[in-house]
Amino acid sequence: MNEEQTQVSDTIDIKNSQLYISDIEKLIKNRQNFKYYYEIYNDELYSLILLTLSHKSFNKKEAKQFCKEIFKHKFFLEKRLHRDGGVCLATLDYLYNIKNEIYKPTIMEEKKSDFLTDSSTKDGLTNLYLRDIFDVFLKKEIDLAKRKNTIITLALIDIDDFKKVNDNFGHQKGDEVLSKIGKILNDSIRQMDFAARYGGEELSIVMPNTKLEQGYKIANRVRKKIENLKFDGFSITVSIGLSQTSDKILDSEKIVSCADKALYLAKEKGKNQVVKFKF
Repeated sequence: MNEEQTQVSDTIDIKNSQLYISDIEKLIKNRQNFKYYYEIYNDELYSLILLTLSHKSFNKKEAKQFCKEIFKHKFFLEKRLHRDGGVCLATLDYLYNIKNEIYKPTIMEEKKSDFLTDSSTKDGLTNLYLRDIFDVFLKKEIDLAKRKNTIITLALIDIDDFKKVNDNFGHQKGDEVLSKIGKILNDSIRQMDFAARYGGEELSIVMPNTKLEQGYKIANRVRKKIENLKFDGFSITVSIGLSQTSDKILDSEKIVSCADKALYLAKEKGKNQVVKFKF
C-alpha cells in the first residue's frame, strides 16, 4: 500500500457509507489506487462513490455503469471547459442533464447538503459557486419552476469602477474587495438561494420561488451592505440588474440576457442601484 492509498484507507468506510469527495478525486486520477480498492470492496465501491456524489442510492449494477459514464463525462467536460471542473460537476451534469436521474439535484448551501463542499465547485477568493455550477443550477431551477408553476428571479451584480480599484490600489486590494463582497452575498441570501461568481467582477444570485418585487428587496439589501463596506482610501458600490421568469422568459439564456440588460441600464442611470427588467 502506497502513501496515498493509506490516506484513503484512513477515511473510507463502506459499512457506514463514508467516503470523501477528495478521496474520490484521488481514486479517479490514479488507476492503481482505484484497482487496489476495487479488489477490496468490489462493486460496492461504485455504489458508495455515487451515493457520496449524488446523495442518492443506486444498486451496484446501476452505480457501476453510471460511475464509468461519469468518469468519461468528466474528461469530456475538462476538454470543453479547458479546466478540471471536478467530479461533482461531472456527476451533476451527467445525472441531471443527460440521464435525468436526479429530479432535484442536491446543489444547495451546506445547511442543506455537503454535496458541493469540494474546492473545485467554489471560487477560492469569494467562496461563491463557480460559473459552471451556476449554469447547471439555473437550468435545473427553471425546469423545476415550469413544472411547479413558480417564478425565479435572477440578480446580476457588477462592481462599479472595479478596474480603478485594481489600477489605483493594486490587485491585492481588489481581491480583498471581492472577498468581502462574496461574504456579504453568502451572509445575505436565504437558504434556498444560490450565489455565484459569474465573471471577473460580476456576481449573481438565483432566487427560486421568488417574484421580482421580493427579489428587488433582497438585491437592494445586498447593495446597501456593500455600499457600507469600509476600505482605506476608497469606497465600493455595485449595480444590479434583475429579471424573472415569465411566459416570455422561459429559459436560462433569456433570463440572463434580460438581467444583463437591466444591469446595463443601472450603469447608465448612474450606478449604485438596482434596476428591474421590463419589456
